[in-house]
Amino acid sequence: MYKRILIASALASTLLAGNAMACSQGGNSMNTSKAGERKGQHGHAKKHLVKKVISAVSKSGINSAQAQKVTDAINAFKQQKMEIMAAKSIPLDAFKDNTFNKKVFSEIALATPKAMVNAKAKLLDDVYTILDKEQRKIFTREFTAAMVEKTIKKNMIKGYMLPKKGQGGSCR
Repeated sequence: MYKRILIASALASTLLAGNAMACSQGGNSMNTSKAGERKGQHGHAKKHLVKKVISAVSKSGINSAQAQKVTDAINAFKQQKMEIMAAKSIPLDAFKDNTFNKKVFSEIALATPKAMVNAKAKLLDDVYTILDKEQRKIFTREFTAAMVEKTIKKNMIKGYMLPKKGQGGSCR
């Protein structure tokens, strides 16, 4: 029981530290209102990667040493994410004289998303390195559950889950 409380408090402190860092980096009420608008448009907010990782890790039964390593990995991810956003560039170099360089524009525009994907992949790799074989199974199941659910719903809407014409399932 004590270990779970210790792990939960370590993970909660990670979230609070990340939130405090984000606020000190210039978070303002404008960003908050945009997030609220996004939530209202889709009915639910996207669950952020860090929250998904913490939720999945907390269900995998990690010990306090592992919890500290996960906390360090999450903090490193948040720091890297802030650095990427601070270095984000605008593709003005693609417009020189009276010409437009499509290749330069593409490279500059895709640099930030590519860096973010690499940062997310590094976080997940770090978490997998910390967990043992059984914990990885639990983590994977918990982390991917929302993706599986979304895929099922998407396929049901498209009609993939319905029986094909001429196959069983028709009521006459």
